[in-house]
Amino acid sequence: MLLGIDVGGTYTDAVLIKDKVILAQGKSTTTHGEVLKGILAVLDKVLENQPVETIERVVISSTIVTNALTEGKTSPVDLIVMPGPGMNIKTSFPIEPQIITGYVDHRGKITAPAGTKEVQVKEKNVAISGKFSVRNPENEHLLANTIKEKAEKIFLGSELSGELNFIRRTNSAYYSATVADTFDDFCKHIENSLKERNITAPVQILKADGGTLPITAIQKQPVDSIFTGPAASVLGIMALTPPKVNCISFDVGGTTTDIAFWENGKPLLAKNGASINGYPTAARAFHMRSVGIGGDSIIRKESGGFTVGPERFGPSMAVGGTKPALADALVVLKLVDYGNYDKACEALKQFADANETVEEVAKKVLEVALVTIEKVIAEMLYEWSIQPVYTVDDVVKGTEFVPSEIIGVGGGATGLIDALGDRLNLSTSIPTGGMVANAIGAALAKPTLSASLRADTTEGFYIIPESDIHERIPSGFGLAKATDILEKELDKKCAELGISKQKAEVIASEYFHTMHSYYEVGEIIYLRMQLQPGILFPIEGREVVF
Repeated sequence: MLLGIDVGGTYTDAVLIKDKVILAQGKSTTTHGEVLKGILAVLDKVLENQPVETIERVVISSTIVTNALTEGKTSPVDLIVMPGPGMNIKTSFPIEPQIITGYVDHRGKITAPAGTKEVQVKEKNVAISGKFSVRNPENEHLLANTIKEKAEKIFLGSELSGELNFIRRTNSAYYSATVADTFDDFCKHIENSLKERNITAPVQILKADGGTLPITAIQKQPVDSIFTGPAASVLGIMALTPPKVNCISFDVGGTTTDIAFWENGKPLLAKNGASINGYPTAARAFHMRSVGIGGDSIIRKESGGFTVGPERFGPSMAVGGTKPALADALVVLKLVDYGNYDKACEALKQFADANETVEEVAKKVLEVALVTIEKVIAEMLYEWSIQPVYTVDDVVKGTEFVPSEIIGVGGGATGLIDALGDRLNLSTSIPTGGMVANAIGAALAKPTLSASLRADTTEGFYIIPESDIHERIPSGFGLAKATDILEKELDKKCAELGISKQKAEVIASEYFHTMHSYYEVGEIIYLRMQLQPGILFPIEGREVVF
């Protein structure tokens, strides 16, 4: 059996799956500050009368990192960088870094050793990153060894990403360091929750790219667990009703709505990695956005009109809350069939002007919510349209994305999605089981790993920075041999982490000749490969009634 748990901002969901059938599902209120309590509550719902010893794997999707960054509940960090010459980094990072001597050139040669005597450590968590360190991480390791007695947790940019882009690598190291304490605490809650229910199956955490990693591995790169809510909903849609046309998917929760794009039946990935608070990182993620509109988003009336969200103060009044929320407007307009209609009317009546009906108020509230979401969609469409074009195929086809359908999942999808479809003149669908799509997606997510290799035949060595490998090039080396070496390294990593062997794919490659004194003297080869993300299998049936 597979157990999937999604710890959302409003609800914690769980599903139990066996033989492509959903055996049980559960939903409980997320208990902020007492995460363990909410997880235990949902586990009790799905594990009732189930043999827990037959659970093969547990996958957790959580907003814990996203929320920590959004709410500023992070740890102070020392950010130590070696940018070398010719680069203005004044506004590149979330905090002011310590700039240390040390430089690796573009071929991987150390032209200036790390300034170990310059470095100062004030915080227990430290991020270290150097330009071109993925081509030789020696300076980063030298600094890490210098401060290891003073720092508790050290994150190196070269170990978080093997790709060139100093700014993205550095920000990934910084954000991993600043959320590390919060994420470690969350992982302890997870392990304690499962232990209390006698679950001994291996635990994995969902990543932003829709893959999973064992809990011990993801703790070394916690930034990759950001934006897992959208990733989980995307995977849930894959399992329940994979789209056949270009579409936009919406995961409507109580607090936020997560938006993702699909093309030719596959979700679009952000071409340059995820951005956090406007700062780019190396974390692979879907092309998505979260907007502070959900079923429980609070309604306010101000001089300029209504506002909806982004705050949430408990459930809507239609289902027992104390403050008017978006769901109350949906109930009044009979776009949803849950909750107390009279309570919803009472909620909106306080906003009505003389001779104005509650239905008219509800329409105004819904209009505000739809305009907010529509604006975000327009921004996403624009962002995609200006993505860099890298291949001939991209030039021919262009990067324009034109959707023809909307798919909605999540507890708040009903009503809001239909209204949005009418506004955008797009057909809509809400798959059966969509209320717990995130937990389904988490349960069925494939494990993923990625690694990169760079070889310089002139220098006579190759490196795999994620594994800190620096080896001499073997005889008969070429692109095929490089691919074989990297595949074997991924297989080795899978074995070390207890991940079943899967097919690897090349996601980036470069191959070009180098010249010296007008003569061809060598080759530079770059490869990046990953285990293909996706779902283990689609859902074919269910023993529970949704």
